Amino acid sequence: MAYGLNTEITSWFSALRASGRTVLRIDRSQIMAIQALYSTLGFVIPLALGVATGHVIEGVSIAGGAASLGSVALDASSSARTRTMFLACVGIAVSAFVGSVTSQIDWLAILVIGIWGFGAGMLVALNRFAMIIGLQSTVALIILAHFKLDPLQAALQALLMFIGALFQAGLGLLAARWQRTKFERLALAAAYRRLAAYASDPGGTFPQTRDALSNAQTILAESNIPEREGNVLYGLLEAAERIRLYCFALQQLRKSIGEDDERRAHCLSYLDQVLEATAEELDNIADELDPRKGFVRFRKPQQQLKEALTALRQEPGAFRDEASMQQILEYSGALRDQLHATKKLAKSLRYKQLHPPKGLLGSFRNRRSNRLQWRNALVMLRANLSLESAIFRHAIRLGVTLALATALYRIGPWPIERGYWIPLTALLVLKPDFSTTFTRGLARTLGTMLGAALTSLLIALMAPANEILVLVDAVVAYLAFTFLYANYAIFSAFVTMEIVFLLSFVIPQPLITALDRAIDTLMGGILALIAYAVWPTWQLKQVPLDLAAHLDSLCSYGSAVLTAYVNTSTYDPAQFHELLQQARLARSNADASIRRSLEEPVSHHFDPDLAQSLLEAEDTIVQSLLALEAHLLAHPVNHKLREMVSFKQEYEEALHLLAEAIREQRPVKQLPPIKETLHDLDDAVKARAYAECPDIRAIIAELRRIVDTITLMAQLLAEREKLRHKRYSE
Repeated sequence: MAYGLNTEITSWFSALRASGRTVLRIDRSQIMAIQALYSTLGFVIPLALGVATGHVIEGVSIAGGAASLGSVALDASSSARTRTMFLACVGIAVSAFVGSVTSQIDWLAILVIGIWGFGAGMLVALNRFAMIIGLQSTVALIILAHFKLDPLQAALQALLMFIGALFQAGLGLLAARWQRTKFERLALAAAYRRLAAYASDPGGTFPQTRDALSNAQTILAESNIPEREGNVLYGLLEAAERIRLYCFALQQLRKSIGEDDERRAHCLSYLDQVLEATAEELDNIADELDPRKGFVRFRKPQQQLKEALTALRQEPGAFRDEASMQQILEYSGALRDQLHATKKLAKSLRYKQLHPPKGLLGSFRNRRSNRLQWRNALVMLRANLSLESAIFRHAIRLGVTLALATALYRIGPWPIERGYWIPLTALLVLKPDFSTTFTRGLARTLGTMLGAALTSLLIALMAPANEILVLVDAVVAYLAFTFLYANYAIFSAFVTMEIVFLLSFVIPQPLITALDRAIDTLMGGILALIAYAVWPTWQLKQVPLDLAAHLDSLCSYGSAVLTAYVNTSTYDPAQFHELLQQARLARSNADASIRRSLEEPVSHHFDPDLAQSLLEAEDTIVQSLLALEAHLLAHPVNHKLREMVSFKQEYEEALHLLAEAIREQRPVKQLPPIKETLHDLDDAVKARAYAECPDIRAIIAELRRIVDTITLMAQLLAEREKLRHKRYSE
């Protein structure tokens, strides 16, 4: 018993040390120096005007509304950020009014804050923008509920905050019109640069390429840009997927062909030149897309690609397997044509007078309608109304914690002057998972203490007048917005200084305000950490659910690919692209769950070796499916493999069985006879002498790889069960 308790305590301290290391880490790529300028202007202009005209209280209220929106989605595309800001404006105004109206009655204020906390927690289920809107609305409610105002004053205060938020959103709209597609083009440029690295060195860049394409897809999905640019950008994303498929197929062929004689090695060197020229052309396309590049250096990799292809065609009989040479030539030719068309598409974004090739345009406006998005949001929220849902548990935990924090300072035994910082801190610290909650708790506490100390030092040294105070507040606000995503502790330090300096315009006791802020933040942070420790949500349950969800997405994508081998008319590039994106998102969720699990106390880990092995196995299935889709692109007419029907059915059944077993953390009872079906498929196609499908050997090899991986996953689950029984018996 004592040993078990010591082990549990040790694992908690280990997890907390890991959180402490994260607190000190600065992500320089997330420093928002330019974006922070607009947010700072939105904050400082009303404050400066209020001080200059003698309407200090009104200026502070408007600046407070602007500050609450200044940190909204600084890392998002301009159109997505503007949309989020305007929705948050409405949420802040309504919440500020409700908070002010209910502030006179303690029990009602506590109840409303708890309800708002529950709602903010549930919005996490939708997306990060909905989460931000819920968070900012709850912040406004908590602050205004502290000041006991009559209805008229409440309406006036809510109006002032709304004006500030609306002013900040207006600046965001101006920036969005100026920047237009900047973020979308930057994301696509980064994806094409990753793709260039993948073409020249596939070994270590596959995950980075996948993540870059996934990030570009996410940013485009969040956008609300004009139809012309949207269609071009989606066309470029879909083109990137096709280029990756061609590169993947060529590299797979490159690996399967040895260099056992001089002539073959010579031919493979030409193939390497094709890939090198492809990488250079992809860099050219990235330069065309990058809005920061005023001048694009002129390079001619297309000529190198043409010369390498010509040299390859003049080497008949270099490979004993002529089908391999034929595949290399077909993929290389298709890749060259795709690169040429894609570069035209990229140029049409930079030079408006150029018309984009219509055959390559994506269908931006055919994405989900607003009504469908609202319906999907309601379905998602309804699906999470269960104690089995980590989001629902988080929402309950957050609502109860905010209600308790509010009750602590409003009806508790000790008078707390500005106690609303207690629920505010709890709101900002408490997250659905262990690592983020404890990392944020430490960062918020340390940052606030540092901010309070620096504020006290500055005031003691400077004793600034109002005009100087505006300048100081502008500087610290800019630094807070800049470091929001780079390091939360630094952000917390500067935002503490910003708030204390802002309140000093109306509360002339900045040192007491700083001390109150530090004490209340400490109390709120401790309360949030205790709330999570009392009713935690461990990734132990979430990891298998996310791994199984990824497997389900692979089942859908793989089923579509295999169906296209039976009936080529079912091949729809847009549909395949959508299915692949869903699989990629599911994979990202599974990977994040595993990483979060590793940051939790060891006693609550899902078996990390098993989780990583299953994820790697699922990655192997993805790579084989990508290769199979690449074969479809190279031979869109020739594939009519009716024998694939049985294999497809057993593939779907096997993945469903594996997904269920992973969810329930048990072994698979029995896989369908997919090995025998593959053997029959191979025999049936051989009997037709490969007449209809010359690259059948490569196809069968990828199918065998999928079957071997499915078998391996079943064995991994069975071995885990054996190990568990062995531990119980000991």
